[in-house]
Amino acid sequence: MGPLTAALTALMSADIGAATARVKRNAILWGIIGLLLATAYVFGLAAAFLYLSALYGPVTASAAIAIAFFVTALVLFGIIAMLQGRDRRLAEERRRRRQMQTNLTLLAAAGILRKQPLLAVATALAIGALVGTGKRRERRRTTDD
Repeated sequence: MGPLTAALTALMSADIGAATARVKRNAILWGIIGLLLATAYVFGLAAAFLYLSALYGPVTASAAIAIAFFVTALVLFGIIAMLQGRDRRLAEERRRRRQMQTNLTLLAAAGILRKQPLLAVATALAIGALVGTGKRRERRRTTDD
């Protein structure tokens, strides 16, 4: 068991090291991409301002850009409010379904218990055994060395 455990540990540490390097590399690249996109956004905004100021004047160009951003923010705010409302409704529906399933399960269990008590006890023991084997906890060993 010793060499196999050592080999598996070395393999896992190599995988973790490779995953860490990959995450670092991707974080740096996404940071650079974000910086470039922000720079392009600022220059695009400046170009739009210069173009509009040549057509309508600097004050009107500034006001038009500000109004466009304000309207865009309001639209995004509306979308967020709509999505949050939908999420609340879906969560409430899931909660109602869980309650209904629990009530139906308890109703079925009560019917089985009333009609066939031995079958109910056997089913409860089987379910308990399945749940018990699925959630095993490691016991900590204490050494008295």
